[in-house]
Amino acid sequence: MVWRVFYTFLLSLCFSVQSNAQEILRIGTTALPPTLGNPYRNTGTPHIYTWSATFDGLTRIDINGNLQPWLATDWNAIDDLTWHITLRDDVTFSNGVPFTADAVVGVLNYLTSNDAVREAVAREFSFVRTSYAIDPYTVEIITHLPTPHLPRTLPLLHMVEPGQWKRLGPEGFAREPVGTGPYHPTKFSATKIEYDAVPTSWRTPTIPRMEKIAAPEAYARTQAVLAGQMDIAMGLGPEEADLIAAAGGQGLSWPTAAMWAINFHHGRGNPLDDVRVREALNIAIDRRALVDGLLAGIPELPTQPATSVVYGFDPDLPPIPFDVDRARALLAEAGYPGGFTFIVQGVIGSGANDAAMYQKVAQDLLAIGVTMEIRTFPVSQLIRSVMEGGWDGDAFGVTFAAEPTVDVLRPLRNHSCLWVHPWYCDERIMPAIEEALVTFDIERGLKLRHDVMRFYREEWVALFLYQIVRFAGTRGNVRGFSEVHGYVSYEDIRLIDP
Repeated sequence: MVWRVFYTFLLSLCFSVQSNAQEILRIGTTALPPTLGNPYRNTGTPHIYTWSATFDGLTRIDINGNLQPWLATDWNAIDDLTWHITLRDDVTFSNGVPFTADAVVGVLNYLTSNDAVREAVAREFSFVRTSYAIDPYTVEIITHLPTPHLPRTLPLLHMVEPGQWKRLGPEGFAREPVGTGPYHPTKFSATKIEYDAVPTSWRTPTIPRMEKIAAPEAYARTQAVLAGQMDIAMGLGPEEADLIAAAGGQGLSWPTAAMWAINFHHGRGNPLDDVRVREALNIAIDRRALVDGLLAGIPELPTQPATSVVYGFDPDLPPIPFDVDRARALLAEAGYPGGFTFIVQGVIGSGANDAAMYQKVAQDLLAIGVTMEIRTFPVSQLIRSVMEGGWDGDAFGVTFAAEPTVDVLRPLRNHSCLWVHPWYCDERIMPAIEEALVTFDIERGLKLRHDVMRFYREEWVALFLYQIVRFAGTRGNVRGFSEVHGYVSYEDIRLIDP
């Protein structure tokens, strides 16, 4: 407790309490983008939280997984390789420059060039061959191969003002970004980004200024809200959200399109190569007790490596049973009546109660004689291992993350033979995955997705645990805050009189 009190004291020195709290919105998050205002280097949270204040993509996916217009109002496949995208005609960048088709073409030209080799978003658009401005508000995109999922990828195509980008280049633009969003960054530091509202934005904000504050420790963010030094704290656990609610604020939670799993390394000649063992581990977990005890009972329990809002989810797959006796019988049938030991690598501190989650899973597995040794490692090593291979354990914790396309096929770019260093690769299912990626036949594409989900369930390719749920807390005078698939609608947030 001493270190927590000391940390909170230091935090209070870093934050200035404003004399007029209605004039500034202060949001605490786990981290700020290391690339400042370059929206193309990363594709996940918490960085998308920050970029959605300044930038917009062409589409968005709503809470139910449905595609919605954003900077684009319409999209049509002219043939298997050609798309026409119609844009809004009433949007300007924060410097007053009109948003037109030239901005879209400029972004796509950059992302498909050799200059974008370091950009994570460039990999999302590797299917693009070229693009043209048909008129000021219509873009033609030509792809290398049929890409029916293109509209669901467009939330990641954040628009930058082309003149500013050309003048400054990616590194200079990162320090002086210009987008179409409701807030314009005015100052970057290691722990804070300061913003001014953009009254001419098509997403008109109501609060004149904003600060995004990085505070890695959830306890510190919670205390900052309780002390009135932050208005919103993101990335909390259920206990912190409840603490804020008990003090007169609001504790919030919302489901995501990501499924948490412990992923097995296949083909290593150990017990995990046997499907009976993988099934035994899955049915030995009391998931209801896990989510009730650690996550306030909020997450939906898995039936497959996708949540129910994700396009391609198969509603006919039954719940995973909790059956310790059958788990023991499966282990004995597979030749491991006394159990075995395996090593799981996990990042601790990136999700709500993740340390306790690993311990609960290990406790359940011990009941069938299986010892799960937990080895923690930093998120930087997780990313490096995913990108390069070189794992030290037999399994590791990571999500089947369908955001932002909210399609069951998105996580399979990693969780299948499609990945350059796969931890799971079964060629039997690849024809279905590959056809689903390119077919424009909606019914056929949906059936193929269901087939893939059933295959992954019946092969028990991972230890499927629960839907990821995000938690936040706000002061009592905050209204309109929400996050959907990584995007925050900052223009909807209001601060009312206490």
